[in-house]
Amino acid sequence: MSKVKRIGDYIAAIFKLGRTERMVKEAHRNIQAINPQAIQNRFNDLEARERRLRASVNQMVQAETRVLMASNADLARNFIELSRRLDKVLLATQNQKTPSEPSEQAAIDEGGIGAVMDSFYHKLENKYRGTTSDIRNRLRIYLPDVESAAIRTGGKPVLDIGCGRGEWLGLLNDAGLTAIGIDTNPVQIEDVQDKGLDARLGDARSALTEAADASMACITAHHLIEHLPFEEVLWITREAMRVLAPGGILLFETPNVRNVLVGATSFYNDPTHLNPMTDPVLNVLFETVGFHPIETRYLHPHERLAEFMAKPGFDPELANLMFGAQDLAILGHKPLQET
Repeated sequence: MSKVKRIGDYIAAIFKLGRTERMVKEAHRNIQAINPQAIQNRFNDLEARERRLRASVNQMVQAETRVLMASNADLARNFIELSRRLDKVLLATQNQKTPSEPSEQAAIDEGGIGAVMDSFYHKLENKYRGTTSDIRNRLRIYLPDVESAAIRTGGKPVLDIGCGRGEWLGLLNDAGLTAIGIDTNPVQIEDVQDKGLDARLGDARSALTEAADASMACITAHHLIEHLPFEEVLWITREAMRVLAPGGILLFETPNVRNVLVGATSFYNDPTHLNPMTDPVLNVLFETVGFHPIETRYLHPHERLAEFMAKPGFDPELANLMFGAQDLAILGHKPLQET
């Protein structure tokens, strides 16, 4: 009986072995039937879908960010307009009071020493700022921006505050753009007027106060803001928002004190410089007033930058700190549509 059972066990094992063998063969055939290229194609398809989804999400985030920034700019402009109206009320209240007599120092400043200062500064610019041709070539980079703004605003004029020797006014005039220059230095104004350009004696505050709402395509100030107290720079920036037409541009150019040589030496070659104006400060200022978008440009690297960048072992970051951009520009756009 036990032998019969063993024989039965053997037979059952043989049948099980056969079934296992058939299963193995079937699995082998299934594996061989799989197309590696099809798997790769499927994998590539999944990757492409992931990239499209990621790009779609990024576009949505960027779009929402732009909308949020534009909304913040609108709120900023509304706040700035309210602050300007408050200034008018306070000024009207102050004007009702009896004005005090001018001080003796103020009288001196308006007299002979003021004339000497104007002559000194005219000579200083002629000696160290660069030739008229050099400055015109440097400023030429802004012409496309101003021409575009003039088109957007229907040909409204450009106001250049602190026009100096008139290089920028000359470029604008040559480009067929209407431009008005303002400067407090009568010596320079006379020279610019002799060139047939529209230059007027005055300061930024009076020029902007007298300008009508939305009357300018561009307001520019090249190497002016570092001569002024910050509160005055803020006032100019705020008032520019009113004076510019939608689509207009406010442009400030100033020494770039991130450049060590500028920040430590050449900035102080002008004794009338008060405060370095850095790009973070100017960007936040323009944002506060409601300009959008805002662009920062780093300009005019030192002539020895390429030499030091090519020196083996010389740190490129150090080369840029010492010989990089000597000027920076901030361009703020007044949005075409107010919301």
